[in-house]
Amino acid sequence: MNSKTTGTLMLTALLASSFHSSADIEFKRPLQLNKEQVIQVGVEYSYFDLDLDFLDYASNLEGRSTPERNEAIRLDLHLPLTQRITLDYQRSDNEGLISRTAQPFKTLTKGFDHQLDASYWLFRSNDYSILLHAGLKYAKQGPVKLDCYDYKGVVVIGGTCEEADFRLLDGDTYLRTREFEYFPVMETDANTIGFKLGATLTNQLFGMSTYQYLGFEQTEVNVRLKSKLLEITDPFLLQVEFQGLRFGDVLNLIRSELPQDEPWLDRTFILEAGARVSINDTFFVTGSLTHYIVSRDSYVVGERETEYNNNTGLNLAIWMQSSETFNIYLRGEASTNNVLGFEPIAYNRKSSKYFKHPFGQLSLGFTIKVP
Repeated sequence: MNSKTTGTLMLTALLASSFHSSADIEFKRPLQLNKEQVIQVGVEYSYFDLDLDFLDYASNLEGRSTPERNEAIRLDLHLPLTQRITLDYQRSDNEGLISRTAQPFKTLTKGFDHQLDASYWLFRSNDYSILLHAGLKYAKQGPVKLDCYDYKGVVVIGGTCEEADFRLLDGDTYLRTREFEYFPVMETDANTIGFKLGATLTNQLFGMSTYQYLGFEQTEVNVRLKSKLLEITDPFLLQVEFQGLRFGDVLNLIRSELPQDEPWLDRTFILEAGARVSINDTFFVTGSLTHYIVSRDSYVVGERETEYNNNTGLNLAIWMQSSETFNIYLRGEASTNNVLGFEPIAYNRKSSKYFKHPFGQLSLGFTIKVP
């Protein structure tokens, strides 16, 4: 099967979710450098479209899919429980639109995630401190239905689209209602669940408030695939030909290229260094440089797949403290290999080739301290 065609089948379903970052709890780690511990509520909005593709990500994609738009909104809560223990919770919701030059022409994806972290101040002084972290993460990619699918630009299979050459009738519905309804090519969704452990050392370097973080995350990735077409075993149907292509051969090639439906584990080691620098009484800057090292267990590498295991990300934000309780910020994110390491739900053997490209986005947010 044409690699550009098959390479976009699951990209359509999963790539949109990769255009958001669920790392806001970590992004705000420099705010914990101060001894002051108060309740904080945060809101952040991220937006991506082709006009904001400063790293030229979309034009480098080798396929028929183009990420048209992605939006994400995140709510987070920083809650001190005692002088040494704090909880951080975050909820994210995102929506993305993918367009293609062949069936399916457009796909809208939606997803959400939850993240809960606990931090413990093991030691704290004027010069440095040590924090220990533990957390849980859950992410869900909403169901996506691929009604029709273009094969090699020659044959269209499945669904209700008028140009479909092969379609599978829903026999039960027809016997009951005498109406012609056809099964889609595929329905898919995905979810991840995982935990993380880490430690932060805060200190003063070069006149700045700085920190170094070492962490480990393990995430179970589950991709669900449902397709009546791919379950066809009738010899007569499998031998049907159109323009020199046998229906059975088309199905076999699609099956061989799909993401695995057995769960696998992503294990990620994280090395991060960051700082907070005051500009004046109103403005300050935070930044971090993070490196991700990923290994996978029970993951089956595709026949022509290049597996990616390393990513480096840069996170910069400028903050305006307009009052004692209100901060607003603008931040930019960039990474060398897409969202590898911090969005496990986006990586599988169909989408992996898109992780050789850099990723970037802008976000606007604010935090409110609760007296």
